[in-house]
Amino acid sequence: MEKIIVTEEIIWLAEKRIEDIPILKDSIRGKEANLIGSIGEVMFEKFIQEQGLMLEKENGEQEKYNHDYIVEGKYTVDVKTKERSVVPKDSYDCTVAQKTLDHQKPDYFYFVSLLKKKDVLVAEAKFTEAFMLGATDLPTFVREGEVWNEGDVDVRNGKRIRVDCRSIEICCLISNHEFIKILKSPIMF
Repeated sequence: MEKIIVTEEIIWLAEKRIEDIPILKDSIRGKEANLIGSIGEVMFEKFIQEQGLMLEKENGEQEKYNHDYIVEGKYTVDVKTKERSVVPKDSYDCTVAQKTLDHQKPDYFYFVSLLKKKDVLVAEAKFTEAFMLGATDLPTFVREGEVWNEGDVDVRNGKRIRVDCRSIEICCLISNHEFIKILKSPIMF
């Protein structure tokens, strides 16, 4: 897990990005969800580019149903971002909605957590830190991820599950270091 400061430039880039993005059908949080997701994507782009890797943002209809990026021209990655009020711990979950899993089949899901300040409503001041948590490949996520149904209660934290989903603990993710090694390696057939 790597902590990165969320700068004003990152917020500005994320806000510009969502100007033309429609609110997804069945979105629980609406435009705010678009902003949170866009901040995570900008953070991921920065993180990947700092490793000397090339990435291409997917655009158009395919983006809605498959993945966000193609890294090094060979690996598809979908970025999932979660807002948290505390620094993430290894036992915390990274989650993908089942409806998303029904449509998206990237090679990897990459997870970002945004740390929010309490009682701050303005996006520029609300998020000050991001945690680049790591990745999981799709087969591992499907095989090892815990299945949750809408209405279930996670007894570890008392949270009621809002949508059918699958989750995996942060400690089970591929570390950033290992993920970068995978992305830099040639594909073996």
